[in-house]
Amino acid sequence: MRKALAFIISFGLIALPTGQVQASWFIDDAYAAMEMRRLTNQLFISAPAYFGITVDEITSTPQGSGLTETPTALSNYAVLIDGVVDKIISWDGYSPNEAIDRDGVVVVKLPEGDGVKYVDENGIIRLAPINHTDIVSEQVSPTQKVVPNLESTESVTVVIAPQPSDPAVAKENAPVVQSQSVASNNSITMVIAVPVVDPTTSTVAIQVVTDGRSGTSIGVAQGQATVTVTELPQNQNVSVSAVITNTVTNSVEVVTIPVVATPVAPIVIPDSARDAAKDKATIPAPYAVSNIIDSYGAKVVQIKTPVIPDYDTSKTNVSLQVVGPGGSTTAIGLFGTGETLTIGALSATASYIVKIVIRDLGNGKETIIFGINV
Repeated sequence: MRKALAFIISFGLIALPTGQVQASWFIDDAYAAMEMRRLTNQLFISAPAYFGITVDEITSTPQGSGLTETPTALSNYAVLIDGVVDKIISWDGYSPNEAIDRDGVVVVKLPEGDGVKYVDENGIIRLAPINHTDIVSEQVSPTQKVVPNLESTESVTVVIAPQPSDPAVAKENAPVVQSQSVASNNSITMVIAVPVVDPTTSTVAIQVVTDGRSGTSIGVAQGQATVTVTELPQNQNVSVSAVITNTVTNSVEVVTIPVVATPVAPIVIPDSARDAAKDKATIPAPYAVSNIIDSYGAKVVQIKTPVIPDYDTSKTNVSLQVVGPGGSTTAIGLFGTGETLTIGALSATASYIVKIVIRDLGNGKETIIFGINV
């Protein structure tokens, strides 16, 4: 099913109507190569869609250019980790944002409409929305793609076929967000209209994915018109999809709409129990006291964690996190006494981010103290 979709998209990008616009995002239809990169990089996600970008999409952002002097209007940006859309933020390109203050993160502005236009097999202009967990590659020459990073440059000029400029037509069986409301706990409740399918041959599930690739999937009963999703984050972008399974052919079609912004809830945020600036200035970074390869060929690291002064477990949670390729994470709670912890069964060839995360239990804010990668 996915291979057929890739062919249709490729054809649509080549045979375009008049009145075209240049774009630096494109649909990556090299399915086999992208699947190989997903597996090689241990990206343990479903990879619902594959996109590509050119180098200028990175260098034109404040993060890539180094320019942070003049804020712009809010736009949607994809936060990429290992080439995977981890989060979609609404950002002015200037203000500090915790989502991008991490090693290895690349931020890319989404195109107009939060997706890439293409022409389907029937000559209809469609939009392929960019959403959480999509995989993005960076085209650095006409024949070479890499994982998006801030250092790569074009070895040969890359020219991407322009997208059609006419409006895109929504796909059949697309879910529709009917309403959103703020619950008593300040979370968001979303009501989604379910696409109508033949119940004798198909089933439907509604999927909603939020920041950090956290997903909710709800099966739909025969004749059910809407699905209510609760406990969504306020003031965030979420992905909404209909997953239609053909029970005769066992094929699956995923119909995704552009990211949906949830409303801002009137949350009263309590003061932090700790001084984040003081913690960053005075608490030492974690560091590896040993790094060996065991008899099974796996990396085993002993990490010395810092003492956390005035640590009150009723107000604060502190953990050591070791983050590897694809976002795989080992997290261990700390007592704040300066423990030495052993982290094993790591890939011998991969680099891992080491950090201490101090989380305020009252307002959820996190202070991150990075150590040297292992």
